Amino acid sequence: QERHIYMEEIRFNLAAPDLLCICVDDRQHGENSGRVYCCYSREAMYFAHEYQLIKIIERLLDRIDYPQSSVKIRSFQEKEEKRLLKPEKVLEGREVANHSGKLDTFLVHIKYRQNATWQGEIRWVEKGKNVSFRSELELLKLMDNALEM
Repeated sequence: QERHIYMEEIRFNLAAPDLLCICVDDRQHGENSGRVYCCYSREAMYFAHEYQLIKIIERLLDRIDYPQSSVKIRSFQEKEEKRLLKPEKVLEGREVANHSGKLDTFLVHIKYRQNATWQGEIRWVEKGKNVSFRSELELLKLMDNALEM
């Protein structure tokens, strides 16, 4: 199920290299599940819960190195530094934004990765509302709030 988004109808940066379309398809016991789309893959990345969603997005941001992280995340185990090739864009932002979730759809542009978290803008597509967020937690709370309405 696709819908067509035109630049005039939304005020959102569809040219952002890290544009994400988060399609929420199901919600059980307060946990959201669905799909994530980006311009570096024609295939959806599926998530079963919010923590998995965060991991998918963080991995993507690290692969494209945008926005660059201002801190290196610590770990309990030493990791050898592997530099993967930066992926090539295979979709335009408009194509990414044309997906929709069964429950709700969110466009996300992460502008900064500072203080070990994300800052950016989220658009609740069905209601046409844009809101800035200052952390991963705030992003999840905004999505939860929209889904509860």
